[in-house]
Amino acid sequence: MDILTILIVIGLLILIIRKIWSSKGKRVQNAIQLEQQGRYLDALDIYSKISISQAADMVMRTPEASQILALRSLERKFTPRNIERAFLNLARLYGGKNDPHKSSKAYVFARKPFAAAKAYVDIGGIDFIPAAIQVIDQNSQFIHDRDQAIRNLARHAYSNQKFLEASELLRAIGAEEEANTVLIAAASELKKQGFDSLAKQYLSTTSHPKKAMKRYIRDIQESFMKGDIEQVRRSLSITNSLIGNLTEDDEGELNNENQQIIDKIQEFDRRLKVLDSARDLLRKKNLNQSVALYEELVESFGDEVPGFVYAEAALANEDNNPSYAASLYQQAAELVKSKKAANSFRLRAKNIELATERGSSTVSTGTAFLAEERVEENCSVCRTIVSDIDTLVRCPECGSPAHYAHLAEWLKIRGFCPICKKKIKVKNPKRRY
Repeated sequence: MDILTILIVIGLLILIIRKIWSSKGKRVQNAIQLEQQGRYLDALDIYSKISISQAADMVMRTPEASQILALRSLERKFTPRNIERAFLNLARLYGGKNDPHKSSKAYVFARKPFAAAKAYVDIGGIDFIPAAIQVIDQNSQFIHDRDQAIRNLARHAYSNQKFLEASELLRAIGAEEEANTVLIAAASELKKQGFDSLAKQYLSTTSHPKKAMKRYIRDIQESFMKGDIEQVRRSLSITNSLIGNLTEDDEGELNNENQQIIDKIQEFDRRLKVLDSARDLLRKKNLNQSVALYEELVESFGDEVPGFVYAEAALANEDNNPSYAASLYQQAAELVKSKKAANSFRLRAKNIELATERGSSTVSTGTAFLAEERVEENCSVCRTIVSDIDTLVRCPECGSPAHYAHLAEWLKIRGFCPICKKKIKVKNPKRRY
């Protein structure tokens, strides 16, 4: 092919490209003119022949009264997946331009209503919370679980550190106490980080810090009764940081109700410290001191002694006062919710009583008992011999043996070995520890 032929081919290609470009340009100009004349559906028809992204953008520019018709027209020309992708791209584009209305509308057209509500929260902020709720109210997907949808939206806002938005969403479903708790907790965290002015702004939006404190106190009480000590620690950490938010009178003193709240928190804090000390002494086999601390705990809880406190106190008393230990196990059995755990405690109490009647020295928590138990293969929970080798499991930390079922129930309640107090997880008895 000579040079002249090559030049002719290149020239033809340029002419074709220019013609196509000119044709496309004319179509775009026609569409723009139709749009200016208010003929939005006709303009959409032209854009649909150019690209789906331009057609989707045309739907967004169509007046609200005609948008549904425009969307239906688009659905006849493209697949649902392509339409969804086009509107998702537009939603992100408008989000980047900080336009919450258009971003949310694009998410709605992409059939992502929850994302549409989040757009108002993430981009718009506190002033757009009513619009976010309106998106949820207008979507049939949330008609039966509206409150849960709004609560999920509040959780999303909180996880993105939009605390004012989260509290406002909670107030929309009547969760006033939770809304206040969110703000107070957020304010405390901000204070730690040195954002005092922002913390004051959060606190100024709630007038009920004591409600949040009272709720945490109830949570601490319930967690103690369940034996969930880690949750007790977390709740106490929060309440101790919130104490400074309780208001004082003109003379700088707390009223009786606020002082009572502080006293309760400090009492729970003291009980936790006593429990930690008692467990540490029990682990070190300082039984007399451990017994004294557990007695103090039982007395401090009054009529609401958690079952696990009785059980641990019983373990501390087994060596020197087995009869009392048996009675404590019985009391623990009456308080725990698990029937299997209750049966295990009753069986433990029964075996202690039988051993005491026989004058046996096998009921002990001392070193001698541990050595003897490893030889006799007595269960560290019920203290009877594990006759079936297939049900024998051992603590991976201290090697103490136990019936699989008994240790499994013990771990459900306490989570640690009844002998060495190390945290362990029970496995299949066939595999052994």
